[in-house]
Amino acid sequence: MTLALDLDTAWKAIVTLLRLILGAWMIISGFSYWAPHFGLEPAFPQPLGTLPLSNQMLVTMIEVGLFDFVKTCEIVGGLCLIFGVFVPFATVLLLPISAIVFYNAIGLNVRTERLFDMTYLGVSCLYMNIIVALGYIRYYVPMLTFRSSPGSVRDLGHLPNLFDPKN
Repeated sequence: MTLALDLDTAWKAIVTLLRLILGAWMIISGFSYWAPHFGLEPAFPQPLGTLPLSNQMLVTMIEVGLFDFVKTCEIVGGLCLIFGVFVPFATVLLLPISAIVFYNAIGLNVRTERLFDMTYLGVSCLYMNIIVALGYIRYYVPMLTFRSSPGSVRDLGHLPNLFDPKN
């Protein structure tokens, strides 16, 4: 038996693998933040930045409640990626989070030597997120219509189709 691995199959396998890794990482990151709130041990302690600007950003996000929202989005987006549901939505939901994690790691913590270190999730989460988004580009292209107009109220009738397994 010969396994023919064409470019399309390889691309789908890579995107699927990265989708699962990114989803798992987002779930673990979100869980680690929320675990102590429920009397559980976190998977890892929440880092608060190694340099003053990073620390200031993270502490401020926690103090104003934004971190609660971010960590909830990580869990929701991660679960969508793991279970393969609403993947285009989850990818877009997680992209700003991945970008801020990247900015914090490279810009604020000045870890430029790790810019291409794929084992460092501070940068690789953004790279994975972009690749997964590219894997689902066909779902984003319709949103990039140059000139568009609002639909009608009847278009809301399409909402039940969100849960149609054929989509």
